[in-house]
Amino acid sequence: MATWESSSRGGEMSAGDVAGEAGSAGPNGAGRALCIDGRTGAVLASHSAWNEEHRHLAEGALSALRDSGALRLLVPERVGGDELTFADMVANVREAALYDGAAAWVLMVLVGHSWMIGSMSEDLQDEVYGADLDTIVPGSLAPVGSATECDGGWLVDGRWPFTSGAVWGDWFLLGSQVLEPGERPRLIHVVMPRSDITVDDNWYAIGLRGTGSCDVTAEQAFVPTHRMLDSGELLGARSPWSARHRTSLYHTPVLPGLAVHVAATALGLARAGLDDAADRFGIQDDRYMGTAKSRRPGLHMRLAEANTEVRSAELLIDDTIDLLRQAAEGNDSKALRAHAKYQGSYAIELCRRALDRVTTAAGGRAVFDGSRLQQAFRDVTMASQHQVADLDTVGEAYGRTRLGMDPGPHPL
Repeated sequence: MATWESSSRGGEMSAGDVAGEAGSAGPNGAGRALCIDGRTGAVLASHSAWNEEHRHLAEGALSALRDSGALRLLVPERVGGDELTFADMVANVREAALYDGAAAWVLMVLVGHSWMIGSMSEDLQDEVYGADLDTIVPGSLAPVGSATECDGGWLVDGRWPFTSGAVWGDWFLLGSQVLEPGERPRLIHVVMPRSDITVDDNWYAIGLRGTGSCDVTAEQAFVPTHRMLDSGELLGARSPWSARHRTSLYHTPVLPGLAVHVAATALGLARAGLDDAADRFGIQDDRYMGTAKSRRPGLHMRLAEANTEVRSAELLIDDTIDLLRQAAEGNDSKALRAHAKYQGSYAIELCRRALDRVTTAAGGRAVFDGSRLQQAFRDVTMASQHQVADLDTVGEAYGRTRLGMDPGPHPL
């Protein structure tokens, strides 16, 4: 089993190397806290090729995310974080994805986990963020670990896949199950320090190559009680610590919320890919017909439909954020969760379809490494494979609620 070396700088540019004014979040960013400005974006873009080649985020890219303050967006205010809103998260993740998909994905994961830790014990929050508000917390939420109760806590073993940003992790948020003879597994989530974790260098994928989404393993790692929470309380946003914050942010149901997180990345990737496609189509000639590609009516229709799909995704995300706000403020229900999770998942699918539509018409010159359209297409295809984007299961759940039925066994 290959394991990661301690670190490697990689890339070309640091935040201090770039001069520039703060960027704009675009249509969805107005009036929201935008940490990812043009200066940070330039740094992220300068490391993109290195990230892809080395299959994890360069130190310079991670430093740019730290320096921007974006890692603190959803960190609880009680430990010094910003405790902002999902709209702020979407604006920043979307903006990062305009420059580099891997950096945006890792940012999305780290911000999401800081939000989830706000529902865990205050002792844990203090332990993780007390010394450094930019603490890196990768993780894997699937309950594939095994936990055994012991004096003062739990002994945990397991191998967790898709742990994005693992090479830089300080702490890890991991799903596990407690197996008792004759009983249904009890699902829990635990937070473990880097010293208990081994990172397996096995991330080779079609897209999001620079995220370092490796497997991590642990063997008989001791997890004290304050670093554990029942999965039902965590994912259902009903832990006793969720209510001890200034805002209702930590009462937001986790699985529909994660769909919005992934959709934010897909949205930025789709915008970047469509911009690159429009630039390409504007200068390319059809070598057989001897005319400009930009004169093709079919191409006009593809661009119109793709842009409308992405704009529809933006509007769905905004509406889903409002649904999640209603849930956090006490109007929660299974039907609302199914609705919100489906809309977030469908926004991801719309972004995937949009890039598929224009990539099909882009021609052979768009398939080479170094093409922003090609990379965005690969990345959004990979993002659409996330569990929260499984339209078959979440579509069934939402469809059942539209008929007045229970959503069924699907996780919401």
